[in-house]
Amino acid sequence: MDRLNLSQLGEKLKTGGAQMGRIVSDKMKEILQTPTPESKMVDEATLETLEEANWGLNLRICAMINSGEFNGSEIVKAIKKKISSKSPVSQRLSLDLLETCSMNCEKVFSEVASEKVLEDMLRMIENPQTHNQNRRRALQLIRAWGESEDLAYLPVFRQTYMSLKGRDWPLDMDEGNSAHMPYSTELFVPGDPLDPPGSYPIPDTGVHEMNGSAFSSNHLGLSAEEKKEHLVIARNSLELLSSILNSEAEPKPLKEDVTVSLLEKCKQSLSVIKGIVESTADDEGTLFEALYLNDELQQVVSKYEDLEAAQDSGAQPPANVDTSKHDAGAVQNLVVPPESFEADEPGESEATERLQRKQPKKLDTPEVNSTAGVDDHSEAKLDGRAKEKDAEST
Repeated sequence: MDRLNLSQLGEKLKTGGAQMGRIVSDKMKEILQTPTPESKMVDEATLETLEEANWGLNLRICAMINSGEFNGSEIVKAIKKKISSKSPVSQRLSLDLLETCSMNCEKVFSEVASEKVLEDMLRMIENPQTHNQNRRRALQLIRAWGESEDLAYLPVFRQTYMSLKGRDWPLDMDEGNSAHMPYSTELFVPGDPLDPPGSYPIPDTGVHEMNGSAFSSNHLGLSAEEKKEHLVIARNSLELLSSILNSEAEPKPLKEDVTVSLLEKCKQSLSVIKGIVESTADDEGTLFEALYLNDELQQVVSKYEDLEAAQDSGAQPPANVDTSKHDAGAVQNLVVPPESFEADEPGESEATERLQRKQPKKLDTPEVNSTAGVDDHSEAKLDGRAKEKDAEST
């Protein structure tokens, strides 16, 4: 019995030690991670001491995202952490901020999808300790996003909504006495006394203007954890862009800001993965995954370019007059061959008539000749008989 108890105790210690190690590791990451201006602003907007959402600050965050001073991806990451927190106040305020950003910033939805914020919202909904008002708020957001036709190009929103419907979650609950907010960045006044933190150095997202070798060289000294994070981002961007390109929607939303943003992320990930491959020698798992993602990213970028070329050639208005006329004539010649045949029919009938006219003449000639021959022959016979009679009479 003592040995059995000791073995059970040892197993508990192992399990508890592993869990404690993961918790400590996560906590150490949060402590050691340098706060960004975006995370500081999100912390300020989701303070536990706030009784209600600071709509002015929320709208300022949206304005700074739209102006490019804030990185939308960093804002969404910070909101995601607040959604996973244990504070009901921070959770509620983070959902308010998330909705405000999604309704005022065009590219936030792609960030929400790529950062898998919906998974954290699902975990919050399923957690029995979650405050009922926060659960209802998350359900309403997922329902609104899942039923939105404008988000059909991002299937993750619809899939998450349908999964909740399949679990019989009450998605039609009223919001109750929650406060309503003016969803407009027009209320943001640049001269507001609340000054934002120092400008955040955001790299230019125009990959065509970026030196690929220089970009990849910046990622040669990444740690193992940082490499995994970049691979996760690359995988998420790849999945989202692939879902858009493989969707049944026609025409494909290739020119939408979200699609273009995902394309730029995939191109950036190609440069990052190149640096990861060059700097990884002792971790075969990371190396193989990086090589696999590199191939997949190249394929999805090529597919986008092919679809874009096909869409442009099919939908582009005629810019060159000569070319358009030539193309129109070519199409007309291809589409309207029956008219050309109908135009040729009179000529064919005339030729037929000519042949028919010539045919009888050719046929009449021998008949006439033969008839004439018969007549001449008969006349010759008559003349011969007349001569014989004259000879007899004489």
